[in-house]
Amino acid sequence: MPHPAILPMLKNYRFQHSHALALTLGAAICLFAGCSKPDPIVTYTIPTQLPEQFKAGKDRMLAAMVPRGQDVWFFKVTGPESAITSVETTFRDFVKSIEFSGGNPKLSDLPDGWRRGGDKPMRFASLDVQTPNKQLDISISKLLRQSDWDEMVKMNVNRWRGQLGLSASEEKWAEGKSIDIASADTAGIWVDLVGEPSSGAPSMKPPFASNGMFAGSNPSGEMPNDAVHSGVGSKTPPSETAPMEPDPRLKFDRPDGWRDGRMSSMRMAAFNVGPVDSQAEITVIPAGGDLRGNVARWIGQVRGGAAPDEVVDQALQDAQKIEVDGHSGQRFLLTGEDSSSGTAIDATIVPLEGGVNLFVKMTGPVKTVTNQSDAIASFLESLKLNLK
Repeated sequence: MPHPAILPMLKNYRFQHSHALALTLGAAICLFAGCSKPDPIVTYTIPTQLPEQFKAGKDRMLAAMVPRGQDVWFFKVTGPESAITSVETTFRDFVKSIEFSGGNPKLSDLPDGWRRGGDKPMRFASLDVQTPNKQLDISISKLLRQSDWDEMVKMNVNRWRGQLGLSASEEKWAEGKSIDIASADTAGIWVDLVGEPSSGAPSMKPPFASNGMFAGSNPSGEMPNDAVHSGVGSKTPPSETAPMEPDPRLKFDRPDGWRDGRMSSMRMAAFNVGPVDSQAEITVIPAGGDLRGNVARWIGQVRGGAAPDEVVDQALQDAQKIEVDGHSGQRFLLTGEDSSSGTAIDATIVPLEGGVNLFVKMTGPVKTVTNQSDAIASFLESLKLNLK
């Protein structure tokens, strides 16, 4: 038995030894179990805006308006700023030296790297231009020149400004510049705009001209939203569509009871006919498009769905052959599956020069359209076109 004097020392030794052993075991467990000191708290600053290096570049648009006689030709290209810059000089020189044959631009001798593109809606032609950054699409279209040249320019340039997210300008020509073009009757207009890339699908609308006319290949035959807010079948027309006088280049005898209708940039004339609570709308519009495509679209409108091929075939076979001011045309009466109710369309297509058609179209309740059949026939017979 240990001496009483050393008992306290022995107890202290045992405590220290066991404590050290516990620390040693604890360290070993942490080593094998992966124990470590907690990571310090790190604070990050997250930007609320996309860094410049990740942002999409701006878009740039170059456009020219070339007046020739009663026509105005539009040449336009839009794309990433760097891509447009690479073709700026070539595009400007191309426009300044463009030649015409038979009233149309000569596109047989194009700059190196340019080629004719496929047909696109509402265009006379398209040109594909390959750049190191992107293939660019040059559009070429035509409108009849309006008497107020400055207003026509301003309206189109402001529309282009809107496509690039720029506010409208009240300056002359909306800040477009004069450019000398060898084949133009007077100085043309040059437009150079830079803005934010447009969102969504590219705009397919043609250049604007008050009651104007364009040469292209619009498969719909009319402005895509032509039937929107038409006031057909309503007691009052939309508030934003005040009646306007028909285009003075159209001469006709107005049937009794035809009222001035809603005009737009693509309509040369518009009328409302029949009772105000079940009225039909008549429009006169110059546009492009193939015969079958337009008939199929109209049948789809009155049927509320896609037109079966056999129905389109029958409509083409039943078309009435007519003449409008010496031009051969075809007239169609189209109804839904129930020909006594719903909506009907009485449409006449008259091919003109330059791939353009004249569309005289009445849309409304079946009864009203049927009752106005003789009046439409009289209107077509009296119609004279002064579009040269």
